[in-house]
Amino acid sequence: MKRAEQERSLQTKNKILSAALSEFASTGFDGVSTRAIAKKAEVNHTLISHHFGSKEALWKATAKLCFEIYSEHNFEKRRNMQDAEARTLVKVLLKDFIKFCANYPDIHHFLIQANQGDSERLDWFVENYLRTIYDEELDIIRRAQKLGLAPQGDSMHIRYLLLGAATSIYTFAPQFARLSGKDPFSDEFIEQHVDYVLTLFTTCAKKL
Repeated sequence: MKRAEQERSLQTKNKILSAALSEFASTGFDGVSTRAIAKKAEVNHTLISHHFGSKEALWKATAKLCFEIYSEHNFEKRRNMQDAEARTLVKVLLKDFIKFCANYPDIHHFLIQANQGDSERLDWFVENYLRTIYDEELDIIRRAQKLGLAPQGDSMHIRYLLLGAATSIYTFAPQFARLSGKDPFSDEFIEQHVDYVLTLFTTCAKKL
């Protein structure tokens, strides 16, 4: 009986977190209420207080979820490919990053909203989660630079150029779909987008 209750509790928490990610990604911390999140999750509003205590704590739990999803799809693969040839490693990881952006647009939108919100909340997010991600990504950028797969220069600056090239089409996905008549989330399109981004950066690297 106790195990069944624990499973129900975990399912409820996961439903709330999933709804919170969607809502925070859409309108940011200040733009959404816990009641709206509860409605999205189809749970009683009091369960948010029961499981998370406050809207601030729920936001932080959602930030942690973003990091865990990213880690599961990127860090683990990176560890499993440590023995791969460097050029192959860089290309595969850059490709996986672009695919991740396409498959998890809410995480990208959550990051955008976090950047526009309270500075103390952003400081907490950077120090607890984002700095670890960026340190890992900068290592890949530097490897790509050494191999001529990315332009030379400040690796942090190059990282944001890559982020813009990889994600902007998903930031404006509804607009792009209407203008082009294409689905930017289709497997075929994602593969093409990956090729375009890699070609853009390798071409720039060769010319600079």
